[in-house]
Amino acid sequence: MEIAKLVLEYIRVFIWPITIVLLSMIFKNEIIYLLRRIKKADFPGGVSIETFPQEIREAKSLSREIKEEGKKEKKKSEPTIPLTEANARMLNLGLAPSPSGLEFSYYYNLIEQDPAIALASLRIEFEIMLKNIAKGFKVEINHRDGAGVITKKLLEKSAITSRQAELINHIIKLCNSAVHGFRVSSSQAEEIFKIAEVLRDQYISWLSWGFSDK
Repeated sequence: MEIAKLVLEYIRVFIWPITIVLLSMIFKNEIIYLLRRIKKADFPGGVSIETFPQEIREAKSLSREIKEEGKKEKKKSEPTIPLTEANARMLNLGLAPSPSGLEFSYYYNLIEQDPAIALASLRIEFEIMLKNIAKGFKVEINHRDGAGVITKKLLEKSAITSRQAELINHIIKLCNSAVHGFRVSSSQAEEIFKIAEVLRDQYISWLSWGFSDK
């Protein structure tokens, strides 16, 4: 009787592992197919699990090129506004202020808590910057226009360069993927923010030379 109980306990303990193994063997091909589909799953914004790292690499390459191009421009030699004064400058110009004052260290702390929320915040920052640029260049936009649409309109009016537009689209695409469920690591989020800093710096420079002082 004791042996029977012992055998029964063993069966109870091992029944699910054995069942899982058997099912895995029976449906091996189906499971492999599903795993491949998950690996290739597309997230909103056109980024997949496979392409996300490549998207970051392309954005980083663009960021370097734009930074080098910026160094050659005369406008780069104009005085820039310290980060701590950026919001005061934007408010003085009648532009929308930045949630972080364009100080990205605010977000680096947030990345440690939740990379997705940090990237969602970065997207908001970019939408504000794009709308401010549109206002500065008198480019008509609709209040419902998203970052992609505004970027296209700014490019059409030569308010931004094609390189800048391309990098903005890369960053927005990466942010959208994080917002819609793509699991982004802290290191990936930090890398995206470092890439975005190039455009942030150019935006701050534009606040200096793009307007005459009131």
